[in-house]
Amino acid sequence: MTEKKRDAPISYRPPEALREEFRARVEKSGLSVSAFITQSVFADDAPRQARRAPIEQQQVARLLAETAALHDRLRALGDADRVDPALFDAAVRDLHDIRAALLSALGRRP
Repeated sequence: MTEKKRDAPISYRPPEALREEFRARVEKSGLSVSAFITQSVFADDAPRQARRAPIEQQQVARLLAETAALHDRLRALGDADRVDPALFDAAVRDLHDIRAALLSALGRRP
């Protein structure tokens, strides 16, 4: 019985000074290392960016949705007479700052 051997893998080791930048670019692309290198080498012939967002982007998007829900709850509380207006305004401003930071993390404008 003859077993068919697989081709030897092609490996890439970035220079020590560029490793962190390489890892950051791969992470930001949302692609596997192999797909990222293929895209970099072959440009238009490479596979598109992964359809599924990296887990960090999914978490940021979830947090963004939660800030919207918190904003709605704050607005409902703001109608009550017993809420300190200054404290309420500060909470809304803080929530807007958090939302802006989350949008920025997703590469979007606040």
